[in-house]
Amino acid sequence: MIINIGRELAAGGRQTGRLLAERLGYRYFDKEIVIEAARRSGISSEAFERADEHCNKFLFGLLGYDERLFALQSEVIRELAGAGNCIFVGRCADYILRDRECLNVFLRAGFAERVERLVAGEKIDEEHAKRLIAETDEKRADYYNFYTGKTWGDSRSYDLCINTSKTGIEGAVEIIALQISKLI
Repeated sequence: MIINIGRELAAGGRQTGRLLAERLGYRYFDKEIVIEAARRSGISSEAFERADEHCNKFLFGLLGYDERLFALQSEVIRELAGAGNCIFVGRCADYILRDRECLNVFLRAGFAERVERLVAGEKIDEEHAKRLIAETDEKRADYYNFYTGKTWGDSRSYDLCINTSKTGIEGAVEIIALQISKLI
């Protein structure tokens, strides 16, 4: 089974994905996708990191560069999914794997809690955390909407939408694991 996790910044996507992978014995992929795509392509990992989960519409129109990077990451995602039982965090994996049986999850959380998580986890001040959330969510939305033609965070695009402010990270893991047990 393939699990794809979309998420708002600081909603607990990485933590949920890692804990779920440990619990289920699944492989976990997040930034590893970017590293592998860079390795295979010979394009610097810095170029992939700059384009990671956001698109530069100017460069896309001018050079098609972002499209090439997206295609390379898509190839890596499809290949990794081919081995089965894995979890992908972000990178439009739900869209890339739309022809496969997957469980697509979106994690969100209240703004105040997200700010608190970033302040505590990243050791940044509250104003910086607020700006980072706004900027990152906007970039993720632009990237997702551009490449998928769907709306990032819209519940119609996902099988499960979980508010980790209500469930906590462990609760989100429990909900997803329960759903997987029903599907297998």
